[in-house]
Amino acid sequence: MTRKIISVFLALILCFSLVISVSAEAKAVDFVIDELGCLTDEERSSLNELATSIYEKTGVGIFFTYLQTDSVTDYDLDSIVSGIADYVIMMENETKWCLHVGGQGEIIDAAAEEHLRAIYDETATYPEGVLAFLEAAAEYFPEKSTAVEEIVYDAEERFLYDDADLLTDSEEAALVQKLEDVSHAHNTQLVIATLPALNNGNIDDFVEYLYDSMDFGYGDTREGVLLLVCMDPREYRIMSNGYAGVAIGPDQVDTLCDFMDLYLPKGSYVAAFNSFADQCGEMLQYYESGSPFQVGKNLAISLVIGLVVGLIVVFILKGQLKSVRKKYTAHVYVKQDSMHVNLKHDIFLYRNVTRTKKQERVESTSSGSGATARSKGGGSF
Repeated sequence: MTRKIISVFLALILCFSLVISVSAEAKAVDFVIDELGCLTDEERSSLNELATSIYEKTGVGIFFTYLQTDSVTDYDLDSIVSGIADYVIMMENETKWCLHVGGQGEIIDAAAEEHLRAIYDETATYPEGVLAFLEAAAEYFPEKSTAVEEIVYDAEERFLYDDADLLTDSEEAALVQKLEDVSHAHNTQLVIATLPALNNGNIDDFVEYLYDSMDFGYGDTREGVLLLVCMDPREYRIMSNGYAGVAIGPDQVDTLCDFMDLYLPKGSYVAAFNSFADQCGEMLQYYESGSPFQVGKNLAISLVIGLVVGLIVVFILKGQLKSVRKKYTAHVYVKQDSMHVNLKHDIFLYRNVTRTKKQERVESTSSGSGATARSKGGGSF
């Protein structure tokens, strides 16, 4: 017993030490890497501070790298981005250069790429070129909004259109209050609309038409998230727009769809709609606070590693217990020559198979231009 307690204690120590080390590593991101000796230590440190500031303001990592590599097109980007989902990387070796983009950074198209490279080439020195690139690339991405009071909300704005009459009056009142609270807290209008029938229309087209024709969303970029539920056919769509189209991108829309698939088929509409509001609030909060999903991911990885190491220690100690062994048959308990079995066979009794139709799911997509984006996904129930 004492050995088991010690092994568990050691596992916990290893687990938390790994959490600390992995979290510390996640925070130490080098946005400017110089393996070719083009920059001094002071120049690289100063440029890293600028790139870090850009990342903290926009949530997008702008990287510039001078690398000793044979290929800048097939390079392992994970070793550079350190888990940052939204990035722009200018990668250069001694003879070639290549621009890589991911997540929100994908708004940098071919024309923007040529523009950024031209700005870099026009400078006289390496540090001036990197500085010009970082500043020019940052202009493509808006700073994350933090001032809730900037938006003047319409007293007549609506958050719920229950045309399919799925909720009672009391349920509607409570849901509207929650949608309003989350919307105002994050400058993002959350809207839920239900329809009795679509009348042979296309729900993908209709959700966009509804969002645009009703002028949903706050501010010039019309920040908002719309959940549309149709009863005939039984389908739903979730669409995020503007800044929210990045904060609640395709992966986050898929997560929201998981909650809808859990509740809508059961007719638990109140639970589905409340989950939509709660999850949107959490996702917006996470994004506004600096996208801490990577920290959570690192924490989970650390816990798993610590658990595995702890189990290894436990099994090693357990293997040292030689006095007891598990027996898989009962013959050791039978007195020798006291029992003779001449016949044995297996009897198949019955089979019970249950088949459940797999729910259809519309893949989440994302599109956008400039600093705004629109993400959409959904399914049937």
